[in-house]
Amino acid sequence: MNHLHHPPIRQGIVATLTGILAFPVLWAIAPVTAHAAPDCTQTISGAHSGTLNVAANQKMCLKNAVQDGAVNVAPGGALSVVESTITGAVTLESGYSGFDFCASKTVRGAISATGGKGAVLIGGSGASGSLSCPANNIDGAVTLDSNKNGVTLARNYIGGAVTSSANLGGTTISGNRIGGALTCTTNIPAPTNDGVSNSVGGGRSGQTCAVTTF
Repeated sequence: MNHLHHPPIRQGIVATLTGILAFPVLWAIAPVTAHAAPDCTQTISGAHSGTLNVAANQKMCLKNAVQDGAVNVAPGGALSVVESTITGAVTLESGYSGFDFCASKTVRGAISATGGKGAVLIGGSGASGSLSCPANNIDGAVTLDSNKNGVTLARNYIGGAVTSSANLGGTTISGNRIGGALTCTTNIPAPTNDGVSNSVGGGRSGQTCAVTTF
């Protein structure tokens, strides 16, 4: 009689343990999957000449690259630049999906990012942010307009003017050395400097950016 009852008991224990162990595994995986960054559809390293055009639903990644030519991102496209040099302008058209620019520089190249759906990160603010996205050297103006999911412009050297207008989701302009003017208009909420003021060679105007200690 005892032998007849042992198999059901063992099966019940195994089933119970399997059910208990499954829940922590699913809980741990779900957040990672939900927050995973889009993969690069094309990666460029080393020297490259000629204009780069990033199409919709594509993500271009420049890593340790020397790009001789402009970079243009169409609506729906994304761009990541890390430890790279771009000779020429970087232009992201309204509707682009995301942009980060870290530990890199432009030569005779302005940056214009307009109407982005995702976050914009050009240099990191705060101790951890500056480590994850080190400062940049931008030989030109920076224009950030109508981006919808937060903008960070921090700890960079910028040769030209900086204009920030109509950005949503929080705008941080922190610890930059700006050769030209700093202008901020209709950002919601108004920009913050994360407690680190900016050095501005030109005039200051608009919202919190007009304050001399900003």
